[in-house]
Amino acid sequence: MHDQRMKRSSLNLTLGLLMGLGALAHAADPAPAATDAAPAAASTDTPAPAADAATPAEPAAAPSDTAATTASSTTEPAAPAADIRTPDQKAADVKATIAASETKPADAKTDSMVPDASSASKALGQKSSDASAEKNLDQVFKATEKTYSLSKKGSYSASYDLDYTYYRDTRLDLALDDNSSSLRRLRIEDDAQHTITNTFDVQYGLMDNVTLTASLPLVAKADVSTGRNAVGLGDIAFGARWEPFPVSREKLPLTLFGSFSTKTGDSPFDINPLTDLATGKGYYSINGGASTRKYIDPIVLFGSISGGYGFDVSGLNQARGNRILTDFTPGVSGGISMGFAYSLNYDVSLTMSYQQSFAAGTEFKFSNGDVSRSADQTSATMNISMGVRVSPKTIVNGSLGFGLTEDAPDVSLGLSFPLDFLGFGREVK
Repeated sequence: MHDQRMKRSSLNLTLGLLMGLGALAHAADPAPAATDAAPAAASTDTPAPAADAATPAEPAAAPSDTAATTASSTTEPAAPAADIRTPDQKAADVKATIAASETKPADAKTDSMVPDASSASKALGQKSSDASAEKNLDQVFKATEKTYSLSKKGSYSASYDLDYTYYRDTRLDLALDDNSSSLRRLRIEDDAQHTITNTFDVQYGLMDNVTLTASLPLVAKADVSTGRNAVGLGDIAFGARWEPFPVSREKLPLTLFGSFSTKTGDSPFDINPLTDLATGKGYYSINGGASTRKYIDPIVLFGSISGGYGFDVSGLNQARGNRILTDFTPGVSGGISMGFAYSLNYDVSLTMSYQQSFAAGTEFKFSNGDVSRSADQTSATMNISMGVRVSPKTIVNGSLGFGLTEDAPDVSLGLSFPLDFLGFGREVK
């Protein structure tokens, strides 16, 4: 009996040890505790105490509480695969993942700080606020050659022109005896004049293709050979420019122009020619002509033809030597002009032109019945001018001219600019 009791106790002890070892093995499994997906669940599972495992268990028919706990834990879902990385390895892997997400792939190209060709071209190219080459050329050309310009309907503008000319000539004054070949008079006349003309021009757009103009000159003259000088008003002139046909690329534009010149200046027939100088021509005249132009980037070719007629002056009483001048008949005149304007860049343009005028001989009638006729005159000049845009709406023109014939001024200088900055102007888009 004692032996049977001892055998039963040994059997129970053996079963208890086996069950305790199973519980210890389940508690020692690191998978639930090390899994990142469910750390909380692993930490809340408390393994059965070893003391319970060591307690002698009843036969299998009556399992203990420890056995029930073990059985219930074994029925839970299978845990994820074990993560055998150490905490330092996990931290290194996380840093590597963050660094890989913030950096570009190894084969990605580094952005260059140097702009590409297209970006540089856009940066250096013409801006929308810059004047185009054709527009700048048109504005500078028309500012230099005003007979080609028109104003929009309702717009008006004013400009100031400062011109200087120097003229020098030597003439022989001969008088022969009517009954013989002997000389009655031999005189050498030197003529060296400096002339400064200040002209204020105003133009108004009556219609888009019709522009009215007016000019007011103030003249200062000095003759260094005789010491004579004069300052006064010149001959006021009124004019108009008309473009009869719409501008198109297929046809050359045509501009008709005309002007009427008064005799508001000091007349050469009302002064003492030995002591005074005239600031006007002394008679009324009309002028008219036509002009055209052709744009061939980056230049514009232009040309014009004109003619003029002067009205007779009568009722004069001026001493000319030992005779009295009573009537004066101006000759008809004509002229041609041609040249080109070249755009150097968006703000500077160069214009070169050639001008030649013809004037028929004038006629002088004296109180004693004598009639004197002067020789025909030809005057030719070459002009070079440069237009510079000093502001978006202001273009300044400087010009240089030199005479090619005896009747032309030896040298001439000019400066022209608009007076819009003083409020003398209104532009209509």
